[in-house]
Amino acid sequence: MQAFVRRLQTWAGDVIVAADGENVLFVGVGHGGDYVSFLRRQGYQELSRRSCGLLEEASRQITEYFEGERRTFDLPVRMMGTEFSRKVWSNVIQIPYGHLRSYKWVAEQLGINYARPVGRALADNHLMLIVPCHRVVASTMGLGGFSAGIRLKEALIKHEARHSNC
Repeated sequence: MQAFVRRLQTWAGDVIVAADGENVLFVGVGHGGDYVSFLRRQGYQELSRRSCGLLEEASRQITEYFEGERRTFDLPVRMMGTEFSRKVWSNVIQIPYGHLRSYKWVAEQLGINYARPVGRALADNHLMLIVPCHRVVASTMGLGGFSAGIRLKEALIKHEARHSNC
C-alpha cells in the first residue's frame, strides 16, 4: 500500500501529514512519533512525497488551525489502534476547541473508573490535532503527559485559548 507524506512548517515546528488518498493516516507534531515506522507497521510500505487531493486538503486545514482560523477538522481519518484506543480517540474528538477535559472525565464517558488506560491510549494517538489529545489534562488541571512534549501541549492550549470565543 502507498501513503503520501508531507512536512509542513508551522510555529509549533514540523508537522508530518500522511494520507492514502481515502483517509488521513498520520499527523505528528514536533517529536510526536516516528511516522515511517508507524506507517510501515500498518502495511504502508511505499511512502511518496507526491501529493493527492486529500493530502492537499489536510495540509490546508492544519495550516488554518495553526493560523487560528480553524477550530474543527473535516477530514476522513483511519484510526489504527485497539478497539479501546479508537473509543478514547472518538471521544476526545468531541472535546470542543479551546476547552479542556480531564483524563478521568474521558474515562467516565467510556464507563470506566480509571484514567490511566485513557492516558496510554492517548500516548498512541497517531492523529494529533485531529484527535486533540492536548485538550486532555490531569484532574488538577495540571498538563499531564504529551508524546510531543509538555511545552508543545501548553503552547497548543494557549493557542486555542487566544483564538476561541469561550
